[in-house]
Amino acid sequence: MRKRPQQQRAKIIVETILEATQLCIAEQGLLQVTTPKIAERSGVSVGSIYQYFENKDEIIQELLSRKSESLGLALKQIAMSQKGQVLEEIIPLSIQFGFDMMKADNGFFMEILKNWHGYNNSEASQILEKHFYEVGLYVFSRFFTHWDFETLKNKSFIIINSTLFTMMRYASHNNFLITEQQLKQELALMILAYLKEK
Repeated sequence: MRKRPQQQRAKIIVETILEATQLCIAEQGLLQVTTPKIAERSGVSVGSIYQYFENKDEIIQELLSRKSESLGLALKQIAMSQKGQVLEEIIPLSIQFGFDMMKADNGFFMEILKNWHGYNNSEASQILEKHFYEVGLYVFSRFFTHWDFETLKNKSFIIINSTLFTMMRYASHNNFLITEQQLKQELALMILAYLKEK
């Protein structure tokens, strides 16, 4: 961001810009969004938008970073609330959470996923990966107390990245020869089998 809002009024303006950007992306598609369209939807002048953001891409990056942070925190909350459950229950629930989030916000995430190649090295991507990785470490360390940290770290990295990539591809292309329900079952089986490998 060009300028971080300090006063309450400025924070509200930035929130309004970000909300309008999300709606524009969901309704018109990521590639159709322009700063004038964001200005029209938000009721904030283009000049005022430029006080806080250099360009449209910077607005989208800020929106994605915030969305990634809240998504990661929501997943952590789910992981913390599953203390009494077994791994065979936690993994399918976590996969379902991922699919539910991808479909949330009136198609916003689906539109982002279709264009994820432009964001897979972004701050938003790093935030998401960090949260998911930390959840993996937390959950797997509870069930595999005999693992050393290196094993825990490596297994978590492989599971999180391969599962996320597969889910994102499925959600964004939607032309697989497998239903979403089958994919969820197969991913859960794959993860459980990989975790139980020596």
